[in-house]
Amino acid sequence: MPSSASAVYTWDDFIALGDEDLRELIDGELVEIEQPTFKHARLVALLCYYLAGWSDSGRGGICLSSGYKIRISDRRGVMPDVQFYRQGNDALSDQDEGLVRGRPDLVVEIILPSSQRYDRVTKLRWYAQLGIPEYWLVDPAAMMLQRLVLREGVYVIATALAEDETFRPDSFEGLEIPLSSLWE
Repeated sequence: MPSSASAVYTWDDFIALGDEDLRELIDGELVEIEQPTFKHARLVALLCYYLAGWSDSGRGGICLSSGYKIRISDRRGVMPDVQFYRQGNDALSDQDEGLVRGRPDLVVEIILPSSQRYDRVTKLRWYAQLGIPEYWLVDPAAMMLQRLVLREGVYVIATALAEDETFRPDSFEGLEIPLSSLWE
C-alpha cells in the first residue's frame, strides 16, 4: 500500500485491507466509516433475516451483510450494509475477494448521522452508475424506509414508509417487513 498521506489508493489496496478494517475507497483515499452501533448491526441482521427467509421460501437468491466489497472504479470501492443477488445473477461466481464484475440486484444502506450525505448522494450516484436496480435507505432516527428503483439511469422513490407500516415491495412478491420490528 502507498505509504505517504497524499498517496492514491486503488481497488487492489482496498481489497488487501483486513476484514476488521472498516474503510471505504473514495476517490483514491481510504476513508474510515463510522463504527456500526448495536442498533445498526441489529438492523442489518434483521434485513438479512427477512430477505434470506424470502429467498429460502422458494424464490432463491443470496443475501450478504456488511463487509463484501463492491468495485465502483479503480479508485472507488464500497461495502453496502446489505446486498441481495437474485437467483440467476451469477455475479458472485469466482469473485470471492470482492465484486469487480456484475452487480447486486439490491443494496441497502442504514443511515447513520455521519453518513446521510454519503448514502443519499454519493453512493446513490455510484449505485446508479453500476446499474443496481434497487436501493433501500433505512433511517432508524426518522423510523423511515425508502425504496428507490432505477429508471433510465436515475433512482426514483417508489416507496416511502415510516413508523409501524408494513413494507411490501412489489419487486419481492410475498416479502413483508413490519417496520415496527426494525425500530424495537
